[in-house]
Amino acid sequence: MAKRYEAALRIKPLYQKGAQILSDSEALEVRDIYPQWEELIGTAAELDFKFVYDGKLYKVIQAHSFQENWLPGSDTASLYTLIDGKHTGALADPIPYASGMALEQGKYYSQYDLIYLCTRSTGIAVYVPLAELVPLYVEEIKEEKA
Repeated sequence: MAKRYEAALRIKPLYQKGAQILSDSEALEVRDIYPQWEELIGTAAELDFKFVYDGKLYKVIQAHSFQENWLPGSDTASLYTLIDGKHTGALADPIPYASGMALEQGKYYSQYDLIYLCTRSTGIAVYVPLAELVPLYVEEIKEEKA
């Protein structure tokens, strides 16, 4: 039994590395295989690297080094984004925009009863209303009247 456990510990980094290629929605389905944030302190945080903190799946949106005082979900919105899977980002299911989010090209976001299409990924968190990002990063979607 001890040999199986030791073997599993040896391959754990391999499947965690392989899981990094999964889409966000696929990653949510296997969240438990991703490394815990606490295990990563002192290592490089590469762009799009996925990990778990406090039971939630996050993705790195700005390369840096994991540091003990840079906890996900606090004032680190420029470093990490939560992968929640609650909204697809499709026109029929836009992502509710909140200050401090990074925007992804091709996804739809909603704010103040308006819908916006992201035409260019921001790559970092943005802190202004979506209306102020037209036409640099988003375009407002006008609903056609019947």
